[in-house]
Amino acid sequence: MTVHKTQGSEFTRVLMVLPEEASRVLNRNLIYTGITRARSYVELWGGASVLRQGIEAAAERGSGLAERLWR
Repeated sequence: MTVHKTQGSEFTRVLMVLPEEASRVLNRNLIYTGITRARSYVELWGGASVLRQGIEAAAERGSGLAERLWR
């Protein structure tokens, strides 16, 4: 199941598999969402450098919705 499909759900245990290389879609919001789906146990599979790069990457919003709402 993808992280996006789990939004709003909760599971006892979560296994989050990271890509082998850093990716544009892997960012801190996605990692946070995946980790916070777990009630009691999270296991991350992947390289430390990929995880670090994902945490350091802020989500980029392309819709411009936030800018239109705050004018």
